[in-house]
Amino acid sequence: MDYKLEKQKLMSAKTPEQYVERSLHSKIKRGEKGSITKEWIGKTGFSHEDILFARNRNPHWKKVKGKGSYQRTLQRIKSFNYSKTSAPKKIWAEKDLDKFYELNKTMNDWQLAKNFKASLPAINHIRRKLKIAKDILEIKKQPVKKDKIIKMALSNEKSLRTQLQDIS
Repeated sequence: MDYKLEKQKLMSAKTPEQYVERSLHSKIKRGEKGSITKEWIGKTGFSHEDILFARNRNPHWKKVKGKGSYQRTLQRIKSFNYSKTSAPKKIWAEKDLDKFYELNKTMNDWQLAKNFKASLPAINHIRRKLKIAKDILEIKKQPVKKDKIIKMALSNEKSLRTQLQDIS
């Protein structure tokens, strides 16, 4: 392998998509590619985010990224399940939703799950209900206030979706 020739191929890429594709087929080692990438970014004016964006859309990297995603999701749900399996299903009261509404802006889903002793699917369910309630208020051109959103979120998700569909 001629290092200079391989480097020249990478450096001649005009777009991040082209760079990612050429990088895939290059025989240069990973560590060396990193330093060439920094040099290419400096030369072209593109950013690291541009390369990541292109990489995430590249068919090869999509395939690699997708491998085992189902298992990773199951493992994540299992490891961040803070609900007690023997306890009855959590009933979300208005004060719980009020606290959730405030913490939702600053916490990740696993942190909310730990705080409310719930599972990740339960947290995502409440987030969906709050979002649907907000969407309903916006479509009806009503003021989007916390208390109204919480009152609506006390009903079930299916009725909220039906209501949203009826007014859309």
